[in-house]
Amino acid sequence: MNKLRKEHIEKFLDEFMLIEYKGRDHIIARAHYRETFNELIPKYFEQKKSENEITSTDSKDDSIMKNIVIIGAGYGGLTAALRLERLLKKHPFFKVHLIDRNPYHTIKTQLHEAAVRKAEVSIPLYKILKNRNIQFHLGEVKNIDVENKTVQINNGMLGYKFLIIAIGSKVNYYNIPGMAEHSFPLQTLYDADKIYEHISNMCAISASENDENIRKENLRFVIGGGGLSGVEFAGELADHTFKCLTNFNIDTSNVEIIMIEAASRLVPFMDEEFSAKIKRRLNDKAIKVLLNSKITKRTNDEVFLENSEAIKTKNFIWTGGIRVSDLLKYGGLKTGPAGRVIVNEYLQAENNKYIYAIGDSANAINPVTGKPVPAAAQFALQQGRLAAENIYAEIFGKPKKMYHPKVLGEVVSLGKHLAIGWLALPFFKKVTFVGFLGRLLKTAIREKHIILLRKESRNWITY
Repeated sequence: MNKLRKEHIEKFLDEFMLIEYKGRDHIIARAHYRETFNELIPKYFEQKKSENEITSTDSKDDSIMKNIVIIGAGYGGLTAALRLERLLKKHPFFKVHLIDRNPYHTIKTQLHEAAVRKAEVSIPLYKILKNRNIQFHLGEVKNIDVENKTVQINNGMLGYKFLIIAIGSKVNYYNIPGMAEHSFPLQTLYDADKIYEHISNMCAISASENDENIRKENLRFVIGGGGLSGVEFAGELADHTFKCLTNFNIDTSNVEIIMIEAASRLVPFMDEEFSAKIKRRLNDKAIKVLLNSKITKRTNDEVFLENSEAIKTKNFIWTGGIRVSDLLKYGGLKTGPAGRVIVNEYLQAENNKYIYAIGDSANAINPVTGKPVPAAAQFALQQGRLAAENIYAEIFGKPKKMYHPKVLGEVVSLGKHLAIGWLALPFFKKVTFVGFLGRLLKTAIREKHIILLRKESRNWITY
């Protein structure tokens, strides 16, 4: 069995490396994933059954109809899985299945730190799911069959009684010519690793470049998109490049950071006062902010704006938008803006009480404002808990809870030691935090997520 397992792991690694690393020669990465798979597989995979045997599609099979399947191990999906497992502890005939294409949970709110200074922002799932009655499936969902209540994982099928879609989002290039081919997205841990390596290489190359014009071009970083991700990346980059250039004895005047935003202000979901403060802080870090500037084209070494202006750069990071996989639309689900599933007040997909959508995947409406809830971690966590509780209520004939999003606060990191934000506290409308206090608040929010994962999983979780 061990020999068979090793063969399967190596075969899987071949395909995995082709997808993630576009080749099989990344020795360090391959060794890391091999170690992870060796730990993960014996704990969460049934070894005596093939995927097709595990995932019978017979809707009449009672065991299949007790499956609760969750697609995505992000903030919302992982929270929903852990909460359901706790709620159904006394009902072991229900089985929670969690699907993700990665064997780790990514703390996406900290991706900018991983991209700039190689911070650890992922947690192996086996640490979180240890001793929990959750069946983990490492793979990618290829299709959702709403009519037959099945999902396709790689080449196998998995039937469900209830389905939670927490598939997350992917990059939206808005059909801008050359953008997909000549930019660095910042959406996954793999993206962050690529950006980190690129920045490090450009700093090293510039150290031995005698031509000042070429050196400045090498060190001109352009960020497309002035939303939360773009702003946080820019602030972190400004701090890092100063340290990087100092280490290589390069004049810091050679570096230039430019942010391009199509809207009239940065981070549009925040109020104007905070947007203005963020812009001022970025300017203090010598970051040039171009507002009301729409990108029309990207080539290998230039970014073209609507006013015909062109900016020369070899370093373009795109944080300008997200969209949901077309998988949801093609699966027969009704979708709204950016491909997000239209849900009712209980987070159920429209006209389907057996399917829930949460996080980036859901077009959830705030009943107070009448507007869609932004794609943010705090809302995904709330929705994950509510979806789990509503499924439990549906199973046992109890009343479901309506979705009422709670805005707990907003914090924008602007570097390793600086952040701007506010927190909702009892008896106060808003308490504002700026500077180092804001950074402490950002750190506290991250640690709170880890604490909640420990509470839900009852495991001591570390990075």
